[in-house]
Amino acid sequence: MKKNSKESLRVTTLLAVFLPMFLCVCAVRFLEVARLIDASTGFFKTHSVSHALFYVFVIACGVFMMVYSFFSKPAGSLRTIGFRSIPLCVMAALLVIAFALDGWVSLQSVTALRVAGADFRTRMSSGELPLTLRGVFALFSAPYFAALGYSYRTGSDNAAKWRIPALAPICWAAFRMVHHFVRKISFTKVSDLFFELLMLACMMLFFMAFASVTSGIYSDGTSWRITGFGLPAALIAGMLSLTRMVFTLIDKTAYINENHPLNPVDCLFFCFVLLLCLTAALQPQPAAKEEPAA
Repeated sequence: MKKNSKESLRVTTLLAVFLPMFLCVCAVRFLEVARLIDASTGFFKTHSVSHALFYVFVIACGVFMMVYSFFSKPAGSLRTIGFRSIPLCVMAALLVIAFALDGWVSLQSVTALRVAGADFRTRMSSGELPLTLRGVFALFSAPYFAALGYSYRTGSDNAAKWRIPALAPICWAAFRMVHHFVRKISFTKVSDLFFELLMLACMMLFFMAFASVTSGIYSDGTSWRITGFGLPAALIAGMLSLTRMVFTLIDKTAYINENHPLNPVDCLFFCFVLLLCLTAALQPQPAAKEEPAA
């Protein structure tokens, strides 16, 4: 039996629980977007306790995955690099493009504010500073994922040396969250905003754990966060992305709030986390060194 059989079993179990949760939240989300949300404002059309119950259900799913990961330690000895994986290489390459695109769009939005002739106070209240930093760190995140893609292509651990660039995705998620907070709107009444804030919080914690485990800095006892925070973030990212993607494909973009469009990074993050959890769990772990005989 392989050394990583227990870890593989636990991660597989967690992914098996993740699937029905994901299908359930997506079904409810499709109903909300199609029937219950005013796309022009993002607010619910009517007040109902079911909205709060759905918030509680999604949070409960995330908490369950965190608690399970913490107590079962399914990723206790899993590696994030040092093995070959073409699917992860492809996902990393696509994330390079997605982060570069996100950075370009963010900086273009900042340029548009300046071209419009808005004064300094108006630009700041519109979130120019966090939007600028989001764009900058998105551009810095692209080469880091390029290094990851190379590591997954060759099976090397070169990405472990990229310790400073590994902070870029964390900062990107942080400033994206700050930009949301700048907007003067109730996040409990706008479900897109509420879910994106939860997703970004879990994303930051995942990227912190990923950077720590990959670089080997303060990584002891933190590997469980790969699944504990990565899967809750992926759950929400996948739910939001799938809903927006389907309505875009069927030419029903009127159902999508213009302040919360389809974001390629969210969609690819969902795929990357699931592939990472499954692929890393199936990798053979290094055999433990035997103690010399007395």
